Amino acid sequence: MINKNINTSYNNVIDALKCVCISHGMVNNVSSGDIDTVDISANSVYPLVHIVPTTVTAGVHNITFTFNVLAMDLVKTDRSNEQQVLSDTLHILIDVIAQYKHGQMLNVQQNTGIYGQADDKDYNLEPFNERFDNLVSGWNCTLNLTVPSTYFACMNFTPDNLPIDCSKFINVPVEDTPIVFPNDEYIVPPE
Repeated sequence: MINKNINTSYNNVIDALKCVCISHGMVNNVSSGDIDTVDISANSVYPLVHIVPTTVTAGVHNITFTFNVLAMDLVKTDRSNEQQVLSDTLHILIDVIAQYKHGQMLNVQQNTGIYGQADDKDYNLEPFNERFDNLVSGWNCTLNLTVPSTYFACMNFTPDNLPIDCSKFINVPVEDTPIVFPNDEYIVPPE
């Protein structure tokens, strides 16, 4: 049974990812949400990291959260600093991945994986540049973070937090010959 003292919720995973990003010495701002919610205005403090949740895979013993993580910075209108921006933002994302693979901040070396453990694989990082109110460049990475979890069939879902009696689901007789409809049979609504 899973240790209920270990919080492996979405909030915990994304808060830990935000913490890792903002702890990087080059990052000044971290946000999360849909890609349309990233603050790319001239008022935003750069470099920034934006985290976009994409999918969650619920396995028998773990949950894998998939995020697109974008690191970006301002590029001058003449693009004279674009190479430096790409170099710096690439460095940021590689450091974030390294923290999840080998870092002490997340207790990865003890294999607790409470805040998420990165897949043991190579990561592809893709450069981008966008023009909005200003010109930004950076890198995008798909990051898979896995946390321990276990499926529970019965939990306290009652409004008063009363425990649910799961014993009524255990040892229920199973039909010897259940009725199964053939594949070619259709259910026709009444006219």
